[in-house]
Amino acid sequence: MKVLILGYSNIFRKRILNVLLKKKINFCVASKSVSIKNKNSFVKFKNYKDALNNSKANIVYISLANSLHYIWAKRALEKNYHVIVDKPITLKLKEVQKLLKIAKKRNKLLAEATFFNFHKQLTKSLKILKSEKKIKLINTNFIIPQPKLNSFRMSKKFGGGCLADMGPYAAATARILGSGKLINMTSNTYKNKKGLITSFNVSCKFKKNYYFGYFSFGGEYKNNMMLISEKQNIELNNVFSPPSNKKLDVIIKKNNSLKIRKVEKDDIFRNFFQEVLMSLKKNRYQIFYKRILLDAKFRDKIR
Repeated sequence: MKVLILGYSNIFRKRILNVLLKKKINFCVASKSVSIKNKNSFVKFKNYKDALNNSKANIVYISLANSLHYIWAKRALEKNYHVIVDKPITLKLKEVQKLLKIAKKRNKLLAEATFFNFHKQLTKSLKILKSEKKIKLINTNFIIPQPKLNSFRMSKKFGGGCLADMGPYAAATARILGSGKLINMTSNTYKNKKGLITSFNVSCKFKKNYYFGYFSFGGEYKNNMMLISEKQNIELNNVFSPPSNKKLDVIIKKNNSLKIRKVEKDDIFRNFFQEVLMSLKKNRYQIFYKRILLDAKFRDKIR
């Protein structure tokens, strides 16, 4: 297995690089703007087109600016690569549908790298609650301090904004924890003077439970999830970006008592990538196609 990385981003260096090294997976990197000093990359490219033509890799991992995801995912699929794309996979639902059409025609894996739910803290919580079907209400808050003006998150040109950055978390939460058919959904977005979405909220009524989420650029840092059932409540922190080098807490509130269960260190990208490799081995990609389309349709409803 060989992986071509398009874009030497921070997320690649922080989350992905160590997993590739530990699993001893060969990889090469294409970057226009960063001088690549990593000796473990078997080839380095300065041009993305040249990389797609000459890398001899099996998988392309696209870690570029959001506005570049669609065009390079499309080119990679047309070159018969399996493709993984950083969230959001594209900025428009129509683009997602076009990529899926190509992937299905060529029988290639296409996956969006939204993988917070691959951490043990969430799977352990669902075991405590005896499955997501016991959850009556989900509440999430993800707030980060205002990004710097020169950050890609604040750039319309590069596909920034809170919805692009955090919308995949809201969509995946609804997909994973929403129980039964989605009956009704309302949302609100808030924009700055340049028309960039800086915060949004969602309110979803499913057949068997409810989901409320608030996501924002600007404010005191929050990154939590509440899972409320008839008998107990569970609180999770650092839920959307759990560190791989720290133990986390599952906070359980029941009958006016509070218990804290420790969760061992866990690497969410490793777990996600393991599922990717298993799907490649079995030549089964439908689960990824379904996730991508459901999440893209959910994000498209947020206004």
